[in-house]
Amino acid sequence: MKKITKIEYQKKNKERFNIYIDDEYGFSVDISIMINYSLKKGMELDDALIDDILSSEEKISVYNYGISVLSRCAKSEGELRLKMQRKGFEPKLIDNAIIKLKKQKYLDDERYCEMFINDKINISNHGIRKIKEALYYKGIDKKLIEEKIKIITAESEEGRAYQLGGKKLSSIKENDTRKKMAKLSNYLIGKGFEYETVNKTVRKLINSEFDDFY
Repeated sequence: MKKITKIEYQKKNKERFNIYIDDEYGFSVDISIMINYSLKKGMELDDALIDDILSSEEKISVYNYGISVLSRCAKSEGELRLKMQRKGFEPKLIDNAIIKLKKQKYLDDERYCEMFINDKINISNHGIRKIKEALYYKGIDKKLIEEKIKIITAESEEGRAYQLGGKKLSSIKENDTRKKMAKLSNYLIGKGFEYETVNKTVRKLINSEFDDFY
C-alpha cells in the first residue's frame, strides 16, 4: 500500500491539487476528484485505486478543457472535437466529454447554427451560399443547415443584396456599364450571395437611378 503524505494547492489553479505519495510527487487532480474519492493526508492507496483515480482525472481533464474552450467562444461539436483531438486526448475520452457537454446543453449544434446564421445576416451581411459553406466547414450536419437556413427567405436575401449592392455601386467609379456590372457582381458574389440573386440584383440596380444611395 502507498500513503498520501502531502496535499497542496497548485499555485496557478486553486481547483487543482498536487498529491504526494510516500513523500514524493505522485500526480495532480481536479477538486472534483478530491471530493469524489475523499482524498486526504494519511490515506492509503493501492495500485488499483490509483489507476481508477488517474482514469477519472483523465475524463475530467477532457471535460474541463471543453468547458474552457466553450466559455471563451461558442463552438460547434465538430470544432470542439477537432480541438480536443489536436490536444492529444484519447478518442473514447473525447466521446465521453462531448456526450456530457451535450446533455448539459453547453454544446448544442442546433442553437449554434441559429446564432451563426443570425450573426452572419445582421452583422457580416453574408449571403446564403457563404453562410452554408461556413457551417459545412464547421462540421454542422447538412440536414440541420438546410433546416435552419430557411429562416432566410428569398425576399429578405434579395433585399439585403439590393441594399449592399446599392451602397457598393455608389462607390464604383466606372463609366463603362459592363465593367460596372462586373465589379458589382464580383462584390456580391464575394459576400456569398447566390448567382441568381446576384444577376437579378445587378440588373435591377443598373437600370435604376440609385436615388436612395446618394
